Amino acid sequence: MRSVVEGLIRRPAFWRADPPLPIVLVTGPEAFATVEALAEPFHGCVPSAKVREGAHGSILELVRALAGEQGDLGMPRGGSLLPPPRFPLAQFVVWAREQRDLEQKGAAGWPPDPQTHTGYQEFKKRLKEWRRGRRGGDRGVRTSADFLARAATTWVPVGTLAVWWAGGSTDLVGVLPWLLGALVALAGTAAQGALSIRGSLFTGWFGKQPYVRRNRFERLPQYALRLAAAEPEEIEQLLVHALMRDLREAYKKWIIPWPSWGRGQYALLALEAADPAGCNARFLRLVEETTEETGLLPPMVVLAAVPAVPARQQERAAKLDALPGAVEQWRQATRLRVPDLRLTVRAEAGPPGGKYGPVQPRRRRATGYWTAIGLLVALPLAWAVWSQVDRDAHCGGLRWAERAGNECVGIVNATGDTPEHLFEGEVRELVRKIDQNNAYATASGLYVSVVLFGEFTIRKAWSDDTRLAAAVSELAAVEEYQRTVSSTPRLRVLIANAGDDFGHGRRTARLITELVGQDPHVMGVVGMPRSVEGVSQAIEELHAAKIPMVASTATADSLGHIGDPAEPGGPGDPSPYYFHVAPTNFREAALGARFVRDELLAKAKKPSAIIVQDGSPADQYTNNLADDFGTALTGHGVEVLDRVSYTVRAGGISSAAIKACRLKPGVLVYAGRAAEFRDFLKDVEGKACGEVKVLAGDDVVKVVADHGREIAGMRQVQVHYMALAHRTLWAHAGAEPTAFVSRLVGGAHPDAADDNLILSYDAISVIYQAAATAYRAAGVEGTPEPGGLPSRGDILYRLSRTAGESAWEGSGGVVDFGAMDRHAPIGKVIAIMKVGGGRSHSEPVVICGTLDAARGPAKEPLCPGLPDVPPSGGPMGP
Repeated sequence: MRSVVEGLIRRPAFWRADPPLPIVLVTGPEAFATVEALAEPFHGCVPSAKVREGAHGSILELVRALAGEQGDLGMPRGGSLLPPPRFPLAQFVVWAREQRDLEQKGAAGWPPDPQTHTGYQEFKKRLKEWRRGRRGGDRGVRTSADFLARAATTWVPVGTLAVWWAGGSTDLVGVLPWLLGALVALAGTAAQGALSIRGSLFTGWFGKQPYVRRNRFERLPQYALRLAAAEPEEIEQLLVHALMRDLREAYKKWIIPWPSWGRGQYALLALEAADPAGCNARFLRLVEETTEETGLLPPMVVLAAVPAVPARQQERAAKLDALPGAVEQWRQATRLRVPDLRLTVRAEAGPPGGKYGPVQPRRRRATGYWTAIGLLVALPLAWAVWSQVDRDAHCGGLRWAERAGNECVGIVNATGDTPEHLFEGEVRELVRKIDQNNAYATASGLYVSVVLFGEFTIRKAWSDDTRLAAAVSELAAVEEYQRTVSSTPRLRVLIANAGDDFGHGRRTARLITELVGQDPHVMGVVGMPRSVEGVSQAIEELHAAKIPMVASTATADSLGHIGDPAEPGGPGDPSPYYFHVAPTNFREAALGARFVRDELLAKAKKPSAIIVQDGSPADQYTNNLADDFGTALTGHGVEVLDRVSYTVRAGGISSAAIKACRLKPGVLVYAGRAAEFRDFLKDVEGKACGEVKVLAGDDVVKVVADHGREIAGMRQVQVHYMALAHRTLWAHAGAEPTAFVSRLVGGAHPDAADDNLILSYDAISVIYQAAATAYRAAGVEGTPEPGGLPSRGDILYRLSRTAGESAWEGSGGVVDFGAMDRHAPIGKVIAIMKVGGGRSHSEPVVICGTLDAARGPAKEPLCPGLPDVPPSGGPMGP
């Protein structure tokens, strides 16, 4: 029998709806003894009460005993792990009704007329005192603390979301997001806690229920006055209905965290209703009636001892003219879907087995609730802390930068100095110097901004990985040029990090586009030093935004070409916004092929070559250079025996060297990346290939500079390589060097990668001169108003005009964008270097192009007619 009652009061899983619960009417000579025996084991573990016949003279007294300040249903249950149910609605009605029986001195009658101002003021005063009294004392403090804790479980997570939202805002950095989050959490907790403690969170229900309904905009003291003056029958219905509503709120699945989620057992009421006309029997009838009329199913099992099952009140037949109202009433009752709550049993004797032992509270659901609450508070807070710390550790709350893995990509100094922890070593020091230069530029109010697009968070995976040295050289060149600009406008340099291997090129370009849309000072983008997929994607984004670009050491023929949606897979058309100061791969391969045929294989009857290339699909440089070398060598009568591919990630450089040696070519043409070049030479030297001649592409410049003595000391390998720019070219050609080259010859930047250093210096020079010319032409000198700044269309026009007599004499040779369709420099310097003796272990053997406009192009037998770009429609590689 005990298990039957236990099954009734046991709540189903939290994802299932609460079922209707019965009113068990027990009749027979042992009715109340049976009710007591069945209910007794549960009094200590669930909200419960036992009511004897005659214990209370009215419904008001009965409800007060059940749900009043000291009511049995609201008594704490040890071990339940949950606070007891609260009864703010029932207690308010009880308090209002109690005022009817209180005397007031000096008043003609009591309770006063609800429409009188005197009565309203009196009830307002009493309501205030009652509320204050409820909050006083130990129990009141515990109740207040309970409601505040309930509110905190909602508003602390909301506050952490506010931290996250504010942390993502560009204008709120440092401690401000945490202050906002704390303000939201405290304000929300205080507001909800105060409304709960006062009861205002619940009393709005009085305007929605059918018994003595609270009028719209009616103040609570006015409503309490009406309750005090209402008819007893109406108040009894409201009392019972409010009690049931309070219980329902104690078990309701609120959207916000609430102890109702953790209650695993329903309430239990044992009732003796021996007198059919007594208070207890009336209470049972009111529970049934209010449930049928409102559809509010109480989450409470009622065990009632009755002498006989009371007959239901029969409905009288409705008159014919009242049929519409009767139909509507029937439909409303049908929508409520209230089942018959009665369950009748007869007890001829006591329950079998005698008395039952006490039942322990079921705490599994409560434990789950508190676990969820702990996670709800702790996890968002921990996540917010971790997110903020992680964000600060990588990006420092930067507006135009985003965290990608362990990198910070985007513009890192758009809103201030670059956070110290973003970069390391020489990169950090150079970026710090650029930020210092920026401070002088912005302080003047007369400045233009240029974005330096590069990879500055490089994970060095190979000993000869020259990318870091290249990045340092680019920064050094840009910083030196920026520092030496003394004319108006000043130059501000924004650092855009596209991540390791330009893996976030498109993402960074989009951030640049967003910045450009809001900052009229930004004139264009420089850098983009490598012909890889990330740079190509960035060019597409910047092209769509019509932002001028000047690349430094990028050489792939097709870089800067924008695909045509009408011709998928086609070469596309050159972007009118993309310029580069380095020669193309096609020009490099053409000179290399001439050198192979006329110098290295001049005496060979059947000249042949093997092309070794990095076959990584995302590397446009190596694949394009290999294609161009294949075309150029074949065009000069050199047979290409094979093209041997390897990949950086899969290795295979040793296998490529062995395969190339077996074919016994006249020349090995290395079109791979720098990281594998030294290993390739070692494998060729040690594989009994005999005497081998190697011609390498321009990517190996820094490796040769670092390991020139070792490479020069190889006995079987003769090494030549292509150079885009080099500090020794000027002295070899007898030309007058620029001021920058003079400093290099004098020993400045001794460890730099010359091609990156010199061409980055030229790239920033070209775009700044275009911006400065447009700036002065706009007539804004001496005027700090942003509206007077030149447009990016002006910059594009000035860049396009950098041709002919207006060509720029750079440190890597003359920059002449005469090829209007491609914006590739005409007659750009390209050199072939020989690895041998001497201080630098390298010396130029061939120089083509114009170093100094006053001296004209170099007079080398291999240079006349050297092409700048592939012929229209000709091979350009992938």
